[in-house]
Amino acid sequence: METTKAGPRVDPQKVLDLYPPLASLPGDRLTALLQPQGVMQVPAGAMIFAEHQPCQGFPLLLEGSIKVVKQAASGRELMLYRVAPGGSCIITSSCLLGHSDYNARGIAESPLSLLLLPAPVFGQLMLDHA
Repeated sequence: METTKAGPRVDPQKVLDLYPPLASLPGDRLTALLQPQGVMQVPAGAMIFAEHQPCQGFPLLLEGSIKVVKQAASGRELMLYRVAPGGSCIITSSCLLGHSDYNARGIAESPLSLLLLPAPVFGQLMLDHA
């Protein structure tokens, strides 16, 4: 991910409104997820992830839009899908669960606010709260 700066603290209610499954976590677990990380502010046009790059974590998108693209053999850029606040990046999920690198690129279409769950935290959540 390109250089980002830490932003304001996470608003737990906003995160729960956008990602309702997190509400089933015990309160202390949710607090632990939200405390150490701040909201990351990412400028429009920044590359969020690149092809062949290892996945660093799962983004909880709070504001903005990410376009996920793949370069075709012809050199054309093919739009795969967009991720909006409350949405999930299928490729990121696949990379985290399959322990593989990205096979596409994610680009901020607009300024983003996101909370990144580091890969080990994401993995532990999947084990503990299937």
